[in-house]
Amino acid sequence: MLQYLNIFVNSNILKIDKMKKIILVTLIAAFTKLNAQNGTGKMFPTITGQTFTDKNVIIPEACKGKPTIIGICFSKAAETDLRTWLNPAYNQFVVKKDTTNAFGAAVAYDINYYFIPMLNLVNQVLEKSSQEKIKKQTDKEFWPHLMFYTGGLKEYKKTFEIDNTDLPYFFVLDKTGKIVHVEKGIFTEKKLSAIEEFLEED
Repeated sequence: MLQYLNIFVNSNILKIDKMKKIILVTLIAAFTKLNAQNGTGKMFPTITGQTFTDKNVIIPEACKGKPTIIGICFSKAAETDLRTWLNPAYNQFVVKKDTTNAFGAAVAYDINYYFIPMLNLVNQVLEKSSQEKIKKQTDKEFWPHLMFYTGGLKEYKKTFEIDNTDLPYFFVLDKTGKIVHVEKGIFTEKKLSAIEEFLEED
């Protein structure tokens, strides 16, 4: 009886150990997938475009040397959510703040900051024909940070592992142009704070 009991206990220990290994492997795989989501850890791919101020920009070359925030949308549906970021992100990261006040908690960031609608070819043609109209409807202070892109989308969707084109994506790049953090969807203070933490770490 004791012999059978030992066999039963030992076999169950083996099963538990095996389960622990399976759980550990699953957790590692999930963490790896999460960490790599939307291109985190990769160099940001080259995107060429033109700002509202008619300046030609090649990303990430134009961004190297400074941390960078890049907002991208791949559809008209995502454009609405992208716009919810314009004012709060601009006010937080671009507007120059008075940091000489000893009682203030203002942080002045020296970063690059771009919003890029990356629409399909049909919408690109429509956008191009109405660029002047869009320009007139947009505050001049945003012009240097809004960038038109014309070209294919498939390569970028694959690189960024885009699973939902109805959402905008916000990439934080370090000074070398590597993606260190990604947020997506409509603006929230929590997402803004998460981006801010990565800028401070840099």
